[in-house]
Amino acid sequence: MKQFVLCSAPMAGVSDYPFRQMIRHFGNQPLFSEMIGAETLVHGHRKTLKMLTFDREYNIIVQLVGNNPKTMAEAAQIISDMGVVGIDINMGCPVKKLIHNHSGAMLMKDQDLALRIVESIKKTTKLPVSVKTRLGWTDKAEILTFAPRLVSAGIDQLEVHTRTKAAGYTGHADWMAVKDLNLPIPVLINGDIVSKKTVELAIKQSHTSGALVGRALLGRPWLLNEIETGKKPHVCVGELALEHLDLLLLYYGHAGLYVARKHLAWYARHKKGVAKWRQKMYLEEDREKLKNLVQDFWKGEE
Repeated sequence: MKQFVLCSAPMAGVSDYPFRQMIRHFGNQPLFSEMIGAETLVHGHRKTLKMLTFDREYNIIVQLVGNNPKTMAEAAQIISDMGVVGIDINMGCPVKKLIHNHSGAMLMKDQDLALRIVESIKKTTKLPVSVKTRLGWTDKAEILTFAPRLVSAGIDQLEVHTRTKAAGYTGHADWMAVKDLNLPIPVLINGDIVSKKTVELAIKQSHTSGALVGRALLGRPWLLNEIETGKKPHVCVGELALEHLDLLLLYYGHAGLYVARKHLAWYARHKKGVAKWRQKMYLEEDREKLKNLVQDFWKGEE
């Protein structure tokens, strides 16, 4: 099999600066930012601007979400001066808030608006512009007509989560649903990618150029490296968990203690005694005591 493209998938509430820093220990694959709201970026909201902190980072693609072509273009123009390597448009997120706001996966139902957004951004930036979407709203075959229209609007790359909006994150990804796309641009596949074996099988079945790894990265920041090399690097999971906690506390302040809980749970999920430890961890409000909990839980790890 020829070399494939491998990236992390954008994950809201996960793909922040500390998370990307952990992945960077193990390679230089393209990494997506968290989903950035175009409206809040254009209006200079402090929280959104913080999400666009790329201190000494490289190979970053920013994902934008919104429903107004003019605002999306303005946001793209702001991002273009940040040293990133691409702009991605979210047309696949199924959460109710975005659907009600006529953005995310809702753009699959308003394809004319989706195309205007792409065209508006392409007029604004010289950066490569990609779209992340799903197979369709309820019908897996919708992508076969939607994708060529996106290409005609000017996108440089397409990423497809191979479930429908209606499926959410349930059931199995249908990699074969995109095998007949035959587009003149790279197509990356997403959904149920958890190992080198699944990447190779997904690309073979879908006839695509590469893959995005999403939820399988949670608690396993080395996974992209493992997929590329076929070997798991030697890691001390407890040390990684503790470093991730320190990065979160440095980045978010005391609020990082609460953000860290989900990450620590992901690092620990396969470890014996995790249920009892997790209960203590979720309740701990003191950062030093939390660090001690992490250190004690992984004591003796090689």
